Amino acid sequence: MLTSFFKTSKPIHYIITLLMVGIITGYFVVSHPHLGWRFIWIPLATIVSVAVFQFITLKNDLTQSSSYSLWVYSCLIIIGIIYTTDNFSFVAFLLSLLALRRLISMRSGSGLVKKIFDASFWIAVATLFYSWSSLFFIVIFLSIVIYSFKNLKYWTIPFIAVCCVAILTFTLDQLSGTNHLFNALTGYDHRVDLETFKISLSFIVSSIIAVLGFLFALITLFGFPNISLSARSRFSILGFTGICSSIFMIISGIAIFTIPIVAIFLSRLIQETANKALKETLLWLPFISMLILLFL
Repeated sequence: MLTSFFKTSKPIHYIITLLMVGIITGYFVVSHPHLGWRFIWIPLATIVSVAVFQFITLKNDLTQSSSYSLWVYSCLIIIGIIYTTDNFSFVAFLLSLLALRRLISMRSGSGLVKKIFDASFWIAVATLFYSWSSLFFIVIFLSIVIYSFKNLKYWTIPFIAVCCVAILTFTLDQLSGTNHLFNALTGYDHRVDLETFKISLSFIVSSIIAVLGFLFALITLFGFPNISLSARSRFSILGFTGICSSIFMIISGIAIFTIPIVAIFLSRLIQETANKALKETLLWLPFISMLILLFL
């Protein structure tokens, strides 16, 4: 049923998924004892993340013209919102998604300076909200290696973007009496906190998502012979992003950064599978998991 419904891309799919994401996350936030109406920005930001994710997949031909990725991502992001304990990490995730959009669009070969700067700028701002988001600078430098290794000026752009964000943040701190820049610089904990790894439902859910993201990333990086030459660059960026997201999970215990990677490659698996029963199962699995975890 879901296979035939989402096998094409239609406006009704966007309406259904956005309503599902908005209503469920909105109800969760409003009814949560520690959140409430003042955190109503969370479901709105979640809807924005769905739109950005779908734009990335369709604009860069990461999936075929279907809504499988839209459906899978919508289900997984709801799970991610429910089991993400730090609201600032979600803001950092949204900014990182914007950075990923710019990095993958580098495949066109045009406006590389602007795209590298934009991606670096978003990651630098994300670092202000969650310090370990700086891990994704690795993906930026790997993207430079992939697209323009010999051009030295591209290697300086991320540092210029970081300086711009640092200057703007320092100025804001001086005017408003805040300490955003200082908090970002001191927000690193180089010791892996064993408390993060207590066996709990949240830990199990995060671990499953992170492991899937890591496995899909490895499959992508080791499966280059089966990927067309024109697609290898953008899928290598996705693979490295998946690995960095998995490292992020080990350090912080937050797996929401691996959700786009899992959604993209799970949807590709659904598209390439000839077995209709398996396709239907893979589409129902995220939805059923979402419902079970929502009630738990």
